Amino acid sequence: MPENRLFQVAYMPYAPIKERLQIGNYEVWPYYKDVTSRIENKDVIERLNRLFGCYNERKFEKEKGGYDKPLDEIFIVSPTGLETGFGTLTQDQEDEIRSISHIMAFCAINECAFVTSVADTFILHFYNFDLASSTIRLWHTLFTHLEMVKFMKPYYLPAPLIKFDKTDLCDALGKALERKNRDRIRRVFRTLELFYHTATYHEMMTDEHRLLSLVMCFEVLLNFGGKKTKFADKIKTRIDNYRPQMEPRTVKISNRDADVTHSKTAWWAYDLYDLRSAIIHGKPVNWRLEKYGDIWTRIEFGGVLLRKLVKKALGEEGLWLPDSDEGAREDAILEAEALDNLLAQKLSEFQERRRS
Repeated sequence: MPENRLFQVAYMPYAPIKERLQIGNYEVWPYYKDVTSRIENKDVIERLNRLFGCYNERKFEKEKGGYDKPLDEIFIVSPTGLETGFGTLTQDQEDEIRSISHIMAFCAINECAFVTSVADTFILHFYNFDLASSTIRLWHTLFTHLEMVKFMKPYYLPAPLIKFDKTDLCDALGKALERKNRDRIRRVFRTLELFYHTATYHEMMTDEHRLLSLVMCFEVLLNFGGKKTKFADKIKTRIDNYRPQMEPRTVKISNRDADVTHSKTAWWAYDLYDLRSAIIHGKPVNWRLEKYGDIWTRIEFGGVLLRKLVKKALGEEGLWLPDSDEGAREDAILEAEALDNLLAQKLSEFQERRRS
């Protein structure tokens, strides 16, 4: 008879990963390929086979018509050196495993993708089970047998359009997990979590929710105190404003007109916070008429900007080091120019779509 003992496993059913990898003190490995070398408990393997066999994606072939196909692979996330199938994870381990999925989504979207991509492919699940029971609890509902449920890969997951490669940033963020209690690092991981929930196609999320969440990413990371002028100033000090594409404006500061000059990127941040304020005060938003385009144009540019800000935060903790001071200065100039050029490109593309 199976033992009466609680087990736990963390897994990503839809992650676009090609091979096993390590991030910090955690391994991400393919279940079907590695299970026999990773898990000795045959009862645990049998239970996980039943669970993962419930995951399908909808396919169509001319001869067969529509049908459900079991997923080819599912990836497990586990602490390095810990054999899956022996007890449960600590709360710290659970939190860090969630951060691993946030790291992977952030890097895949902002470093590896060629098109606007989403975090949904890196959705993470924890499965707690007792071998003496075949029940499963989902969304506050208890099912007496695993075979009563079927999981379908969501239709909005564009798996062919997103990939994941372990980048230097991914590696640095993995190392940062060991310093997660430091305030700056804690803010970095909270930002990654918020971005994970911003860049989603889930139908329950509105574009207004996504924009508010995007603003929260910057507010948590930069700690600008909820003022749009300070938001723009933070961008100005964190992203080197080189000469090209500076823009003067007259704005209200302490109820007085003031002439201010910022880069286009800093003004993007200023306008983003303006739009956030309009949303929370109940004003309608017509995305087709907004200056910088629809929400996904903002998420795409915002992700690139966040990536640069995250690198700077890691650098202040000694986790992201330039080759030299001169190289750092040159990189800063190129990054500032690239951001402004990217923003101009995105704005031009949106205006062209709007005209058509």
